[in-house]
Order: sequence, then C-alpha cells, then structure tokens
Amino acid sequence: MAGANLTRRMMGAGGLAAALALPGFARSQDPAPSFTNQNQHRGLLTAAVMINDRGPYAFAIDSAANTSVIAQDLVVGLGLPDAGEVAMHTLIAEERAGTTRVARLRTGALDAREARLVVSDRGGLEGLDGLLGTDLLRDLRLVLNFRGRAQVNVARSPRARRGLAGAQLIARAPGEQRFNGLLMVEAMAGFLPCKAIVDTGAQATVINTALAQQGGARPMVQQDGSSRGGVESVTGRKALADLMLLPELQLGGIRLTQAPVLVGDFHAFDLWGLSDQPALLLGLDILSLFQTVVIDLRRGELLLRPWRAQLAPGR
Repeated sequence: MAGANLTRRMMGAGGLAAALALPGFARSQDPAPSFTNQNQHRGLLTAAVMINDRGPYAFAIDSAANTSVIAQDLVVGLGLPDAGEVAMHTLIAEERAGTTRVARLRTGALDAREARLVVSDRGGLEGLDGLLGTDLLRDLRLVLNFRGRAQVNVARSPRARRGLAGAQLIARAPGEQRFNGLLMVEAMAGFLPCKAIVDTGAQATVINTALAQQGGARPMVQQDGSSRGGVESVTGRKALADLMLLPELQLGGIRLTQAPVLVGDFHAFDLWGLSDQPALLLGLDILSLFQTVVIDLRRGELLLRPWRAQLAPGR
C-alpha cells in the first residue's frame, strides 16, 4: 500500500478515496479482451447490440436488472410484435409494462433467440436504445474496462476459474446470493457486515436506511445547498433520495472512505428481503475507481484489478 490519493467527483459534491490491500499472488493471464464497438453514454456502460441482424444499437449493461428493455420507438421502427404485459420490479416499485419479442439479439458472446423484452420510453433509458439485464446475461461474464473511455465486453464464463492478471477475487457468492442471475456479495461498512448487489446500471451507489444508520452515514450538502437527489426507473417513474457520506466501505481487502451515496428504503430492497438489514447497490461510481472489473454471473464471482498507481487511505 501507500502512494497517491484517488478521488472521484459525484453528484456535484463529495469525493471518494480508496486504500487497497492486495494479497501477494498473481492470477493466470487471459487473452486481452476485445472492446470493439463498445462505448459509454451519460456515465452508463453500453454494448453494441444487433437485433434481427439490424443495428448496431446502444444498450446499457445492467447487472442488477432481471429484465431486459428496449425503447418504444425502436420497436416501432423494427416492426417488432406486441408480446403482452408483464409485472416488472424496478428499484422504485412493481410496475406494469408492455413487452415485445425479438427473433435474435446479439452482442459479444451473447446470442439470444426469441428474447422477450420490456418496452419503455427512451426518456427512462437515458436516451439509449435499451438495456440488457440478467435474464439474458446470467450465464456470461462482464469485463468492465475503465482505461480511457469506459468499455465493456460480454464474454463467455470459463469452465475453470480464470481471472485477469493483477485482479483480486473479492467475492464468490454462494448460490442463494445469485438469485435471478443477480450477484450479491459480502461487504463491510467499518465493522458492520452488509450485503452489496453489484449494479452496473446505476451511476450512483444506493444504500438503505439500515446501512445509513448503523454504518454512521452523515448528511451531505451540495454546492447549491440541496441535500437530496433523485432516482428514476426505466419506465420514467421518479423518487427522491437523501444524499449522504458513508465513512467506510470494504470489499475484500479493498477499503473505500468517504463515499457519497443515495439513501432510501426502495422497493428493490424489500423484494430481495434486505429491507431490515444493511444493504447497498454498488454502482459505477465505485466500480469505476478500478482499472478493470470482472463480473462473472455464472460463477458468482467479482474480481477487481486496481490501477498501477499506489493508493493511500482517504482523509
């Protein structure tokens, strides 16, 4: 350990400092992943998706969504059929939404046939063409690269454990913590154990009230004097959340300090049975502090590769 400080601005105020303690072992080399035609849009990681051999279209990668989504105007433009309504669980509520079906959807190692997608207004998708959830990604491996312009590679999960050189295996979740394809890992807020759901579809990390109270989170005021922020579902439904600073968060041997977070007892925590215990959705604001993040949804593994620069504890 030791060296330089690492900070990241978020929501107009606050910073994030990280100190890393890595075990002295190296992981086997993977072939360098290809990030061709991958991109970033408004802080979200996107993949180039082909639908019925047309495209490519920009879809966000969302490891905490168990339903994939497509923009309404794209459905019309591609002449996709109506596939009825479904109940969709978002961060905020259970909502009714229409669906469509595509004969073939492809990106990277993903090649899905007769995929059913929820239809949403483009506004709820941050202007993107859609998002890919764990209904389609559950058996795959997501390699998030934050060198230069952030990129993502949708790859096959190897049969044998195989990491990236210099990456630390932070967690391997047991089967019950990979419900509906989502990856939930153990974390610590100081000395407080908590559950962390890895959420590549969230720009900001969200924690529940139990974690805020027991983890010693304190209010954060932005430069404009506001102390609240907003969250929005893919259907456009909105809710307010408190802005706070979480003093410490540990993932394996990695310690983060003074992390800006959004706080609220949202529907998703109830759905996952986490309303009464400390829990969080680990967003891209924290994940992007690392050079590479590997989320293996089939194996239930999270690996983090730090930057070469040494990191010092936050003040």
